[in-house]
Amino acid sequence: MNDTFYVTPVSELEKLEDWNNPLAFQAAHHHENLNVSDTVEVEWRLRDRMKTVSVALVMCLHIGVDPPDVAKINPCSKLECWIDPFAMTPRRALESIAAELQRQYERWQSKARYKSSLDPTQEDIKKLCMTLRRNAREERILFHYNGHGVPRPTANGEIWVFNKNFTQYIPLSLYDLQKWMSSPSIFVFDCSHAAVILNLFVKFADQIDKELEETRRNLAQNFLPTLTHTPAQLTPQLPTSSPLHDILLGACGENELLPMNPELPADLFTSCLTTPIKIALRWYVLQKNISRLNPNIDQDMIDKIPGTVTDRKSMLGELNWIFTAVTDTIAWNSLPKDIFQRLFRQDLLVASLFRNFLLAERIMRSYGCHVCSRPALPPMFEHRLWNAWDMALDLCLKQLPSVLKQTESGIREPVYEPSSFFADQLTAFSVWLSENSLLTSTIERENLKQPEQLPIVLQVLLSQSHRQRALDLLARFLDIGTWAVHLALSVGIFPYVLRLLQATSDDLRPYLVFIWAKILAVDRACQIDIIREKGHEYFISTLTDVRSSNGVRALAAFNLTCLVDNYTKGQDELLQVVPRVVDILNTPVTYFRETSALFLWSTLFLGQAWRSNSHACEKAVLSSAPETLQTLLATHDSPEVRAACAYALGTFLSASTSGVELSERRSDQSRTATTYLIKSLHDGSPLVRQEVLVALHHFLTLFTHTNPNPNPTTAANNANRPVGPTYITVSDRVNEAIRTVAACDPSYEMVQIAESIITDPQKPVQTKFFQWCCSRFRVSNTITRDLGSGISPQIRGAFYNEDEDDCFARSGRYWRNHCIRSNPSRLADFQHMRETIFNNRISAATPLALRLHPYENYLTVANSNGNLNFYELDGTPRSKSALKVGSVGSTINTLDYINAHDRTLICIGTDNHAIRIFDESTQRLLSSWIALYDEHNPLHTTATTHHQRSPSNVSSASSSTTSTTVSTTPSKFVVDWNQHLCRIYASSTDMNIVALWDVERERCLYTMDTNASSGVYCLISDSNGFCAAGMGDGTVNCFDTRSRDSPVLIIPPTTPINRHSPIISLNVNTNDRLLSISNMGQLRRWDIESGVSAELSVPQTSQNVLAADVHSTGNVLALATPNALQFKTCFGDLLFDIKHSKFAQVSCLSFHQYRQLLAVGFNDGSISMFTGKTNSSSL
Repeated sequence: MNDTFYVTPVSELEKLEDWNNPLAFQAAHHHENLNVSDTVEVEWRLRDRMKTVSVALVMCLHIGVDPPDVAKINPCSKLECWIDPFAMTPRRALESIAAELQRQYERWQSKARYKSSLDPTQEDIKKLCMTLRRNAREERILFHYNGHGVPRPTANGEIWVFNKNFTQYIPLSLYDLQKWMSSPSIFVFDCSHAAVILNLFVKFADQIDKELEETRRNLAQNFLPTLTHTPAQLTPQLPTSSPLHDILLGACGENELLPMNPELPADLFTSCLTTPIKIALRWYVLQKNISRLNPNIDQDMIDKIPGTVTDRKSMLGELNWIFTAVTDTIAWNSLPKDIFQRLFRQDLLVASLFRNFLLAERIMRSYGCHVCSRPALPPMFEHRLWNAWDMALDLCLKQLPSVLKQTESGIREPVYEPSSFFADQLTAFSVWLSENSLLTSTIERENLKQPEQLPIVLQVLLSQSHRQRALDLLARFLDIGTWAVHLALSVGIFPYVLRLLQATSDDLRPYLVFIWAKILAVDRACQIDIIREKGHEYFISTLTDVRSSNGVRALAAFNLTCLVDNYTKGQDELLQVVPRVVDILNTPVTYFRETSALFLWSTLFLGQAWRSNSHACEKAVLSSAPETLQTLLATHDSPEVRAACAYALGTFLSASTSGVELSERRSDQSRTATTYLIKSLHDGSPLVRQEVLVALHHFLTLFTHTNPNPNPTTAANNANRPVGPTYITVSDRVNEAIRTVAACDPSYEMVQIAESIITDPQKPVQTKFFQWCCSRFRVSNTITRDLGSGISPQIRGAFYNEDEDDCFARSGRYWRNHCIRSNPSRLADFQHMRETIFNNRISAATPLALRLHPYENYLTVANSNGNLNFYELDGTPRSKSALKVGSVGSTINTLDYINAHDRTLICIGTDNHAIRIFDESTQRLLSSWIALYDEHNPLHTTATTHHQRSPSNVSSASSSTTSTTVSTTPSKFVVDWNQHLCRIYASSTDMNIVALWDVERERCLYTMDTNASSGVYCLISDSNGFCAAGMGDGTVNCFDTRSRDSPVLIIPPTTPINRHSPIISLNVNTNDRLLSISNMGQLRRWDIESGVSAELSVPQTSQNVLAADVHSTGNVLALATPNALQFKTCFGDLLFDIKHSKFAQVSCLSFHQYRQLLAVGFNDGSISMFTGKTNSSSL
């Protein structure tokens, strides 16, 4: 039988209601590891950048006399440096050729010192080499040898020169030449059998290197007894570079002669190295087998191509620009990174020669010659980018007849259509990004193939017409992550983007600040270059430009933060920016998400600008920067911004311990800041509280440095320290606050930090908050997500996509949820709910709270040992170990699911008023805080003012929103989670206030006073912002919390109904009516709008209700009494009951939200699962 599969259309999946449900606790600091490394290993910088400062041009031509071992054809190639040596006297021709070769080299290195040696003797070569080395010192020398007029190199490693009378060819040992030249050097041999030289070059280099090592050892031994200088200082003539690292370029193989084609120059290899465009055009026209767009182009027309190679706007200059991009890209894609860096980035002249060497390989090979080099390079003559070069040549030459006509008619700047080469390559790079930007979140970076067009993108940055598009693509590429940044830096992006910081175009700002943010996040050492080149002024103007988006300004703030991070010169240069940053932080905002990134990095900039800089702190006080941070710490809605404020205040206090005498104003400011920090120890975010705790430790260190004797009496009597008693007062409050944290804070990290401070107050305490914030710029697809609409649409829309696998999985979950909600259990389904799926004792600990997952088939149980256990619906444990969620001395009161429609989190509430949020899959604590505390005395974690009731008034009942246990415990914590609004309502049976927590902001919005003498026993809320509290006196208070300023009491407290016991459960229906259940089993309906209540005609039980719950879709309630489990309708009608003495031991119970399932927990550690006949078999 074939299975049938039904595929849900995408249009239907997009309509699922779960897409509109918010997800709580999804911020990066909840799920990422905050203990990131301080630095990232960066290897793109060249350790020993070099410059070729001297060039020796050795011309052994002996014009008019052919060498004896070469039989030239007739006609034969004769041009040397594009000069006909037979068109003038031999001597003049030799001088002209040498002068022209020098001009050709000067195009690549104009500042080098050039020396020519024409038909030299051995002594001439020795003198020339040693003179150049003496002047060059440790820089590189180029030795260019043209041996067209002498015999081939010998098998013993000798090249040929002349005697003084030109009567003999004299051999010159390569070994001697290498010793005279010393290192570092580069050799170019344009002669037949050039590979013979290369093979012996390695042998002689190894021999010379060993001799140098022996000499150094002897020097070290001889000078060791009386060493006042190093051997290197005593013998500066010894080279520091090994000859093994010298570079060599050869024109052909061991048994190969140079080409003699009369249509080519005799120095074809030299022409490729020094005039690549000219020879490339000539060779391209000579290729008869290539199909061209215009075959009528001849050599004379090529020589008339207008423009210069240095003018990119001219036809000839554009060809040279394309050639540079092509050869650079071929090398980058073909060579190991270390070889590419050494040959194409270390030395400008060497880089030019090797780019042209790739052309030489292609052209010389077409005439039977195989060029050689040291280091050896892989074959690159067939790389596919050569096809793009040929296409560019063809399109250029196609327009040449028209351009020449314009030139002949007197037009100085003929009109022609620029090449589409760069636009085409940018398109190819864009395609690569489209294919790979999504893959980077699911595969390892090492498996991602690098884009071959990246060097071309850097070349395009030189062009104004393509610059914006190139920056856009580069920004998208860098946002892949650290791998991409390393790749771009290794290819040479740095000098390009550093130069662009001098640009004035506003259109480029979003891209440049983005690119620099990615670079500085990886390599902080770039701060030195930016400050030196005044690049920080670009970021300052961007940050203070209100026309820029908040996201772009945030990027500029991050860049400025990096420039002052642990860099005193950067702090001094940017001290002027502090007042402007303070003005930004004082700007009012409507919605905190729009400016959270800007405020975060502006705050962190202040923290780093005055870190370990007492002078900057004094200036900051004059700008009222600490006051601004104190206000933001207390009021801002973003947890990360508040944490940044605490961090910055901490660095402000730590900078005060540098031994510099504090001004009175700064001393006062330090005390005031500490007071604000103490108040923030009850912030809802552990991230904030950790930074606050570290900052308070800095104050204690400051107190120790300012007043080494902390005794209050001594300090008060010390006339020289008038601030002593005040400091001691604040210090005592700080110490008390730290002890309170160690005893009561629900965060493990907070307790560890507090205990560390108490154990050793002098021991440095710090977090990785700042490093983690910076690391957010190093991961893929993060900046655009964190900065939101701040990034321009061209960047943001292109690559902000959810991981494909995750999107499919989420769609599947949402469709499953939709199907479950579409078929809920109804009242009729509960008529026969007497069967049990399992009835087992699962633990020795008592279940205190349990919940059935609404969409997945498992049960979560919180027990009296403070553990969470997860079970399948048949009672099988889902995991081998339990999750420890409670703290020592506390009891779990509430249990709920957060984000149950997606990836489930667990919310746990304990009787010490602590809330903890756990990730069910990783069992990681995501967040925790004390939900109820005394606002008037923040050092106390529980209410001690008029909001707390006397224990004698507490009835023997307890509650939660959907599962309630009544006991004699004097105080129970009550929590209601609202998924639609991402809010938590919290109260307690011994308090008459309800605290409203916004989990997105991780702040308490306000507390609501019930104005009643009884405590709160249960809470419930809806998606409209209404919250109802079931009171201990049997009444209900309902609040409208849609206003962020203050709630509105809809149902005011009425006269207590004496015969009603505390309300232990609340349920709300679609008609805005509440159903309350008392601990005596009485039901009452409440109208939310009018506050009128009506008691249902339900007989009052003579026994307490141990636990109660209401099925949200079946309109059925379950009541556990000491002798029975009763099932009733929401109108009070009894459906049936199950009588058993064991029900006297019920500790908790809970309905499934949609299915006819009821889980019941007992004091002996057992659990029963009840179900109806209709679905027992399917389970």
